[in-house]
Amino acid sequence: MVIMLLNAACNVFLQNSVRNYVVQYLLELKVASGTDDVLDQLEGNFGYLSVQKYSSNVVEKCLECAREPRRIRIISELINSPLLLQILQDPYGNYVIQSAIKLCKGSLHAAFMKIIRPHIPVLRSNPYGRKVLSSFSTKK
Repeated sequence: MVIMLLNAACNVFLQNSVRNYVVQYLLELKVASGTDDVLDQLEGNFGYLSVQKYSSNVVEKCLECAREPRRIRIISELINSPLLLQILQDPYGNYVIQSAIKLCKGSLHAAFMKIIRPHIPVLRSNPYGRKVLSSFSTKK
């Protein structure tokens, strides 16, 4: 059923103000196979989805509900996204990055810091970038 909802047009599906709630609800059910189906369909698109008004909420929910190995893959995809600088400065994407920062640990957190460090001057001059920078300083 989940696969039928999230076919090749998943990006368009998630841009709807109501339909994205359906996907978030499916993730909140925490049925492993359903969550994996959603994550499989969205994989490779997390960067793009992070800068969209409605789908950014879905990406945050994916980070929250995914089991650790899948969460690491999502965060790694964000870190390696060619859209990373845009996501860091985006009104919606910055929340995705803040969620990812809260959920990453150890070497993944270090990799996140390393990739963001060169962008600090640009982020300081952007209101959304400053939110991301403050989330790094408050992470324990």
